[in-house]
Amino acid sequence: MSANKYVLIIQANQQDVGKAVHGLLYGQELHEAGFEVDILFDGMGTQWPQEFDKADHPFHALYKQVMRLGIIKGGCQACSGFFGVENDMQEAGVALTGSEKSGGHIPFARYVADGYLPIIL
Repeated sequence: MSANKYVLIIQANQQDVGKAVHGLLYGQELHEAGFEVDILFDGMGTQWPQEFDKADHPFHALYKQVMRLGIIKGGCQACSGFFGVENDMQEAGVALTGSEKSGGHIPFARYVADGYLPIIL
């Protein structure tokens, strides 16, 4: 079975900028190659949108470019609440995403059931 749909879940902490950036780069590359891609921020990764949204961040331009593609689909509602970044995420243009069934966490099982191959960074 070959995957045509991917969900990239960025969980990288603030010391793992490479993982967070590569989540954006992989998503962009897959999208431009014609694959269906959703990027989600989860866990400690919910802290990245506020960082990438800063004009002086080295990867600000990449973040804005990927945002324009429309493939950043959200950030975990529960995790952003835990880390206190709900407002920061929304100000950075990232919607809060959560499943009531999973206590406000991203709907991981739905993605898998819908045929998405998960890539977690």
